[in-house]
Amino acid sequence: MADNYNTIIDQGSDWFRNFLYTQPATITNAVGNGTTITYTAENGFSAGQTVFIQGIMPSQYNLGNVTIASRTSTQFTVTNSATGLYTQGGDALSAVDITGYTASMQLRSLPNDAIAVLTLTQASGITIDGPTGTLAVRATAVQTAAISAGPYYYDLEITSPAGVKTRIVQGELNVNAEVTR
Repeated sequence: MADNYNTIIDQGSDWFRNFLYTQPATITNAVGNGTTITYTAENGFSAGQTVFIQGIMPSQYNLGNVTIASRTSTQFTVTNSATGLYTQGGDALSAVDITGYTASMQLRSLPNDAIAVLTLTQASGITIDGPTGTLAVRATAVQTAAISAGPYYYDLEITSPAGVKTRIVQGELNVNAEVTR
């Protein structure tokens, strides 16, 4: 399922966004013993993978860029000294290596319109950093100047080397009219 992200382009200006393709896991418990923290979450992570953990109460279990020491399909463990009684919430996110993937983004007045008002690919505006799962998307000032002001819809899709398409993000995009010329 794609993330929904609404955004704005200023007509006649460069537009730049980074998107991160992540593998999420919903955390249902966390237990710290002063040396390690074990998180309970259905996951497809691997030992050695880096995760970002957010939204947990108490907040000492929220960690950025920690390495998974061990894992099962229902738990993963990281090295950290935090302790406390888990009360609620939490998500773990890990970047997916998209080396060898291709990407494309299209902008249309309506999702079913036959003509895209903007198409970006790796040849024209998308850069993929495979190991980090990052897609850098850029439309030039010339490209945005050619788009009429108003509301649009967009999505960003990646295609694996095996031909599997995944929508990373989708949403509404408003183009603000350029006044100064």
